[in-house]
Amino acid sequence: MNIALVNQFFPPAQAPTGRVLFDLTGELVRRGHEPTVVTSAAGYGSEVGSTDVLPAAVRILRLGSAGHHRTGWGNKLRDYLAYYRGARAALARLPKQPDAVVCLTTPPFIGLLGAHLQKHRGIPFVLWCMDLYPEALAAHGWLRPWNPLTPLLSALAREERRRAAAVVALGPDMAALLAKSGAGRVEVIPFWSGFSATPALQAEAQALRRARGWGEDEVILLYNGNMGRAHRAEEFLALAKRLQGRKPRCRFVFSGAGPNRAAWERLGAGVFEFLPAVPGSASAAHLLSADVHLVSQQPEWTGVLVPSKFPVACALARPVVFAGPEQSAIGSWLAESGAGWVVPPGDEAALAPAASGVRDAPTRAAKSAAAAQLFARTFTRAANCRRMADLVECVAEGRT
Repeated sequence: MNIALVNQFFPPAQAPTGRVLFDLTGELVRRGHEPTVVTSAAGYGSEVGSTDVLPAAVRILRLGSAGHHRTGWGNKLRDYLAYYRGARAALARLPKQPDAVVCLTTPPFIGLLGAHLQKHRGIPFVLWCMDLYPEALAAHGWLRPWNPLTPLLSALAREERRRAAAVVALGPDMAALLAKSGAGRVEVIPFWSGFSATPALQAEAQALRRARGWGEDEVILLYNGNMGRAHRAEEFLALAKRLQGRKPRCRFVFSGAGPNRAAWERLGAGVFEFLPAVPGSASAAHLLSADVHLVSQQPEWTGVLVPSKFPVACALARPVVFAGPEQSAIGSWLAESGAGWVVPPGDEAALAPAASGVRDAPTRAAKSAAAAQLFARTFTRAANCRRMADLVECVAEGRT
């Protein structure tokens, strides 16, 4: 079958959405299908050292010019509009009508292309949600109920969700928001990770610790990735201050970039340590070099996104300190599995077990094992990518 897949990023661009789309295209090719990826020619982050080998049967239509996408909302909006126009034209020019279209959510509302094809040409489509708009704009505080754009953007979201033959959510909290907003068939397929803590990677991670001057007896708590507006660091600071002067020494290390980095540097001055973002080719050893991973989410972002940092930590059998709401997907997964500690915003009492646990090697080991078990149940690439491919085939064959 001919399957069109629409997302702004695809390897060698190292955006997480492009990574999972790459995995899906490979699975579709192995099943004998002919995927066409409609993506941008511009990069994301660092593509240096990328070893991705694209399946020969995948047709890739790269829109626009090479380089990297610009920062700033004005520039992003121009990039989004250019991609919308290019993707719509590219889908209209396909030599064969697709049997199904899969739209991710980068850029926002790109699922409207799938909705348009379903309405006017009867092509079924899957909306694969990585985050939700306009809910993200409301969580940012940029879209108030009285704003005249609110009913318009809400109507656009309902259109793409209602016309989708299936809508994929990353967690149960996101699924609940989607069902409430008019989506019909909602499937929960969590984000997956292909990382594995092989012996060679373990050795590389240990060498990296030594190169960074981290002692073998020190506990490294690592926040890696986007320091964006959906995330918070106040609980990490409170935890770090509780652990100051205690043994073993605990280092709170932040690696990455984002709009909150400068504020977090001021917040944690003298307490947090900061590193630049680590490119994709070196990220596995970098992530494995830590003993505990830090993940956070602002309460108002519950269900709007599910941080991809969490399944990555579980893939590497690293326990997690989660600064975020208990009712979120990550909060519920941690409560179910015991793979870390939940520190809800403003909950001073939750700091004590986290402070005690991260310092205790047997406790960390038990939670590491729980993280690995949770990964095997919930976040493996093989199982979740297979479920995604099954769903696409079901929609393409009209078996919804």
